[in-house]
Amino acid sequence: MKKAASVISILFHPLLMPTLGLLVLLNSGSYVSLLDPAAKRAILFVLALGTLVFPLMMMPIFFYRNLVLNQKGTVMEERWIPRIIILILYIITCIYFMRLPLNRIIQGYVLAVTATLALLTLISIRVEISMHTAGPGGVAGLIIAMIILYGTQLEGFLLMALLAAGIVGTAKLLEGAHRPVEVYSGFLVGFVCVLTVLFLY
Repeated sequence: MKKAASVISILFHPLLMPTLGLLVLLNSGSYVSLLDPAAKRAILFVLALGTLVFPLMMMPIFFYRNLVLNQKGTVMEERWIPRIIILILYIITCIYFMRLPLNRIIQGYVLAVTATLALLTLISIRVEISMHTAGPGGVAGLIIAMIILYGTQLEGFLLMALLAAGIVGTAKLLEGAHRPVEVYSGFLVGFVCVLTVLFLY
């Protein structure tokens, strides 16, 4: 079970969630879906580059500098420095998106993702919280915002996001990486932060 939980943790890694959320947004059935396919690919590529590829490229450096001693990063002190470095990459990506002539919902989503990571990074300096469940929580927040703001039919995506959150949360509990309160609080932070930023923006 622990091996299966580890595989699930990798498949649903927090760094993948911003790209998956944008994929849902670009195929939501709202007017954003009417963007040219080439433009959609370019937007996805830029976001994946800043929030997935570049942070992953930093991992060997983190391991070499002993900033993270294992993939789970079970010691809290090991994690906040890599998180701050990854947050800087997210902020750079967010600033770049804000300067592009894009729809506000896309810019708002990138801002929400960055704000969520900033909040999680601040929280994790003092207390333990699950980044893994914050990812599906953020995607669920995005979907709820799209349903309320644009009346899109995304109930199926919402069910998948909630199912993913349950699977990931269970996996983290089986691994012994988090306690239930850390799993639930991670999901709530991701959900509330993305939903709030999208409504305010």
